[in-house]
Amino acid sequence: MIEAQNITKSFGDFQVLKKVNLFVKQGEVVVIIGPSGSGKSTFLRCLNYLEPIDDGSITVNGQTVGKRKLTSGQLVEVHKKNIYRLRSQIGMVFQQFNLFPHKTALENVMEGPITVSRISESEARERAEVLLDKVGLVDKAGTYPVHLSGGQKQRVAIARALAMQPRAMLFDEPTSALDPELVDGVLAVIKELALEGMTMVVVSHEMSFAREVADRVIFMDEGCIIEESTPQKIFSEPDHPRTTEFLSKIL
Repeated sequence: MIEAQNITKSFGDFQVLKKVNLFVKQGEVVVIIGPSGSGKSTFLRCLNYLEPIDDGSITVNGQTVGKRKLTSGQLVEVHKKNIYRLRSQIGMVFQQFNLFPHKTALENVMEGPITVSRISESEARERAEVLLDKVGLVDKAGTYPVHLSGGQKQRVAIARALAMQPRAMLFDEPTSALDPELVDGVLAVIKELALEGMTMVVVSHEMSFAREVADRVIFMDEGCIIEESTPQKIFSEPDHPRTTEFLSKIL
């Protein structure tokens, strides 16, 4: 479903990603862990071209994302229409919710299907109501974000991403901005998506969630994938000493 090969990304003189490779099968849940500043979030943003890559290639469901490499080795950007179309197939949930403050929860979920997919307002409303019910917020359909808790905002953000009927979902530390008592509601929604077979890449500091939900856990540090394996292997007997050092400080 997702293939990222030799992804390189720099900000100025600082190289954030150093030839990162990731292959995610359809229906697989991959959780990326690692210290702050290791390149996790940047890599996630590269997967749907919110951050352009400097080198390498990314494909989703066989289609090139953002830039393709010519036979000469030069990277050229694909047409923006193709970028927008592919991006609509990859749902993204951010740390800070990014809801439209002037729209209700229902209107936030309806916006993408109406504006991007050009479906009718009645169809978008029906889809949004089903998704708000799915995330346990159908009773908050008419509520504006300012009157929602952090956990409720994040669940609306998940519903909004799902409204585009994506082939895969990306989660960038979806619980990091939440009070501890609000985390479980958001994780429960993500766990349900995993059970339904949604392809997902999740950047998270929630180790118990990674143990329970991930098919594969990836440990990143200093712009590289240091180790990847099953949750059981990573958390019980990691191979790399840097993984062991990191986990010893947070478990």
